Amino acid sequence: MYARIIQVPLKPGTIPQAIEYFNNSVGPALKEMHGFKNSRLLTNPDTNQCLMVTLWESETARLEAETNGFLQGVLKDMGSYFAEKPTIDYYQVNVQVV
Repeated sequence: MYARIIQVPLKPGTIPQAIEYFNNSVGPALKEMHGFKNSRLLTNPDTNQCLMVTLWESETARLEAETNGFLQGVLKDMGSYFAEKPTIDYYQVNVQVV
């Protein structure tokens, strides 16, 4: 399994709007993507820091979601909530406990 983690500070007061957008737009669209496993949006209201964690069954599926314009669209649409440019990191998931 493969993970993409987007880390970005949000503008003060925008956490509720970011959560709503992710829940109503990003989440449903992700569920339709080939190879999507699950996703989490984590926020820290004290620091306005946000993490968007998305898990994919293969690196190919993760790359497909980045080259078809989906990721770029999400970052553009959520851009009004961002205080800075997001950092995107990639990881291989070695252990998952559910």
